[in-house]
Amino acid sequence: MNNPKETHPARDRFEKLVPQSYEFMDHGFRLANEAEYAQVLQGIEAHKYLTNEKIPFEITMDEALFSWYENVYRPIDRAIEEAGLMYDFPEATRAQLFLWVTNHWHFLKLESGREVSAEEAAYSYGNRFGSGVFHRFLNRVKQLVA
Repeated sequence: MNNPKETHPARDRFEKLVPQSYEFMDHGFRLANEAEYAQVLQGIEAHKYLTNEKIPFEITMDEALFSWYENVYRPIDRAIEEAGLMYDFPEATRAQLFLWVTNHWHFLKLESGREVSAEEAAYSYGNRFGSGVFHRFLNRVKQLVA
């Protein structure tokens, strides 16, 4: 049970940064713990930094969030959808899958020494850690029947 005195600085920062009306919040962007919220915030902040390095002016945190959503989150989310990872990992949220695939993508690039697409990373993650084709099929059938 959650302790009412327990603090969640990363989750609180994330919730202040991202309006509840933001599109990906409507799709159940939920994370399991403070470390996952911190990792997403770090990714958004890194995206802001790298974007500001490439342009002659500084973007705001709101602009960085929009850019991160359009250029980082959405392509990976689409790859997760195409790979059917929601069926391979029925207990995971889309936000958790985003983090897992992103981390896996990073290691694939290091391991292979080449560029790896988001789609390749998503399929690779499912193949390495997912419940397999048969279970994926059963989970899809369950989703359709429900």
